[in-house]
Amino acid sequence: MSEETKVTTETASEETTTEATQDSSNESVIAESKKYRRRAQEAEARLSALEKKMDSVKQAELKKKEEWKTLYEEQQQKVESLSANADKWNSYEENRKSNLLEKHPEDERANLAELPLKQLEYLTEKINNIKPNMPEVLGNARQDMPSKPYAQMSEDEKKANWSNIVKQFNIRR
Repeated sequence: MSEETKVTTETASEETTTEATQDSSNESVIAESKKYRRRAQEAEARLSALEKKMDSVKQAELKKKEEWKTLYEEQQQKVESLSANADKWNSYEENRKSNLLEKHPEDERANLAELPLKQLEYLTEKINNIKPNMPEVLGNARQDMPSKPYAQMSEDEKKANWSNIVKQFNIRR
């Protein structure tokens, strides 16, 4: 019987050591992964900085050699790509403004068209989120009506709504 106890305690102690080993191995794998990721990010940052530096050196060399035509063509390509993006943005802004202006009455559209897009979006959102209150009819006060007629109420409900019941009675008179 003592041998069985020794065997079970030995297996139990082996299990705890393997769990601890797995946890530490996972931590080491995670640490190694973080190290590689950090290294890759640093390499990408250095690459980006070097590309910018090489571009500026290239432009400086072209200026020294007075190859204005090559510089002009490169800058022209940049201008074309940026102007294409600017055209896309302008068309988006015009479409968005027209959609927002359609949500407003016609007499206010001329004044609202002068606003920048961001302010127009904010104003339209504020106006559309306002919840109108129920209009009150002149001469009628708000009435708190009980949910059930008096005959169908229990004694507790009658006690809880007694003030409303008396108000209804006075109104009917």
